[in-house]
Amino acid sequence: MPEAYLSTWRERAALADKNRRLSDETLNELHANGLLQWVCPRRALPTTPGWPALVRSSRAAARACASTGWLISLVGGHAAIAARLDPSFEAKLYETGPTQLFASASVGPDSQLSFEPEGMRVSGRWRFSSGIEHATWLILNAPCANHPTADASDRFLVVIAKKDVTVLDNWDALGMRATGSHDVVTPALRVPHHEVFPLQDVFGPRRAGAGHDYLYSVPIVPFITTSIIGPLLGCAEGAYELHLQALARQTTPPSATALERVAHSGAQLTAASALFDSLIDRLDASGRALRPLTAPELTALKRDRSYLARQCVEAVHRLVEHSGASQMTTDNPVHRHWRDLQTMAAHRDVHWDSAMLASATSALQPHL
Repeated sequence: MPEAYLSTWRERAALADKNRRLSDETLNELHANGLLQWVCPRRALPTTPGWPALVRSSRAAARACASTGWLISLVGGHAAIAARLDPSFEAKLYETGPTQLFASASVGPDSQLSFEPEGMRVSGRWRFSSGIEHATWLILNAPCANHPTADASDRFLVVIAKKDVTVLDNWDALGMRATGSHDVVTPALRVPHHEVFPLQDVFGPRRAGAGHDYLYSVPIVPFITTSIIGPLLGCAEGAYELHLQALARQTTPPSATALERVAHSGAQLTAASALFDSLIDRLDASGRALRPLTAPELTALKRDRSYLARQCVEAVHRLVEHSGASQMTTDNPVHRHWRDLQTMAAHRDVHWDSAMLASATSALQPHL
């Protein structure tokens, strides 16, 4: 479905990058075509394509605009978390219809959850809230040391209305600028206790419901952290296609060296595409079987998605490195893709060192 909009999103990408947010027109198109509802709770939207479609659609979108792909995959994917909450609370989240968008934010130095008799106090500044300008809800989680069940629950999850937080205009990164990943401030909000959820109860294994998508029941973290491969690969593929178009427009034929680099990068992206399919298929198969990944399978998953990210970065770096100084301009779309790609590759879900160390340790364990 995103293919019909790629030319339009490609045309808007430069302005979105400059404005540090996607346009309302793009958001309306995403909502109108259900691209932010791929994993919407089936009680709110009975027919949803599911997680593989979410990631594949984000890959297609990111060929034109990486930030659009990110919103589909990472931010749109948060609806799967809403699907795992108490049904009565989920009904509250969707009482105005299925076109909800759930941003999230990371814990900052002064972020805090604090237990009070009347409810959970949510205060402080929370970081990197992608899509917050367009969101309707904000998902937060953090430790709460004074909670009566703190010994059994490391962290707690709350969902608060976007209208109740202050969005700081501080997202000014080199790449992925149009995600609008600003920090937010929660001015000492209080959440009722029945709307506070132990994080392991939301993210961990759960009893399968009849007719429900597997995202309702299997451990969800491997799915929501692997969603990043969609915009990563799509962004690299978009840069590669733009580079080919630029070569074809040259007044002189490209050199043999330039052609070799194109072939080398093309081969890397073909390999990355095969790895992409393998990652999707492995997770989808485990989900359909309602089977959590084993520890070795999980470390291999983290290794392979980090390796995919590294291959994408290397493939595009080779093209950018030898494109010439005259091409290194802020309005060159290849370089916008390059900036976006490097920013995504710095994400913790594809962190190279930790993934490789864990994988090697796992592989060696049976031989020790």
